[in-house]
Amino acid sequence: MDPRLRRAVDASIGWYDDLCALHGVGSSLEHGVWTSSTSPPPLHSDAVVVEPGVTAQDLLDRLADRPECGVKDSFATLDLSGGGMRVLFDASWIHLEAPPSGRPSPAWSAVTTAAELATWTALHDTAGVLLPGLLSQAHFTVLAKYDEDRIVAGAVARLASGVVDVSNTYAVPGRQLDWSELTTVVSARFPDRSLVGYTRGEELDAATAAGFEVVGDLRVWMR
Repeated sequence: MDPRLRRAVDASIGWYDDLCALHGVGSSLEHGVWTSSTSPPPLHSDAVVVEPGVTAQDLLDRLADRPECGVKDSFATLDLSGGGMRVLFDASWIHLEAPPSGRPSPAWSAVTTAAELATWTALHDTAGVLLPGLLSQAHFTVLAKYDEDRIVAGAVARLASGVVDVSNTYAVPGRQLDWSELTTVVSARFPDRSLVGYTRGEELDAATAAGFEVVGDLRVWMR
């Protein structure tokens, strides 16, 4: 497996563990599949494929007692339609070798208060998902771009075993996220580390234009 893909998938598993712990949900990792012990936090899958040898039947057996559930197939190789699942979306894993340091835009800053986070999550539709407890975790940085006193873009940077997982990226309507600018901001906080994550659509085009490379595909299923 491409080691860049391995790092991206493993960073995603770390994210799931951290978010589940924040919500008081346990998890397990067995036979190449990460699974939440109960319903996961909103917008998160019940199971995540960690190793490419996992079969569709492995997943369906694991989730047989969950009539409503989600699966992140980290390698986009499984057909889960036989278990009553439908594809929610396809996306691509991305990777950027440690970029050179630069001067970050002063428009970006770290979110430090629960009130600021509430504003951030309301714009991103993640209220009740990204909880204030994240702000006390040293390896998480919630980033906001301001235009005067208004948040116009955001992202989360999470330090994960030598790489930085960049996720939850967004811009408010009428704005576009500048991925080159974001890369400089993240790298200033976590220098000399490669950046990983996943995205799709126009945002994927913007990320690759900023230097990220596609290193694999993923697919999310829902039932």
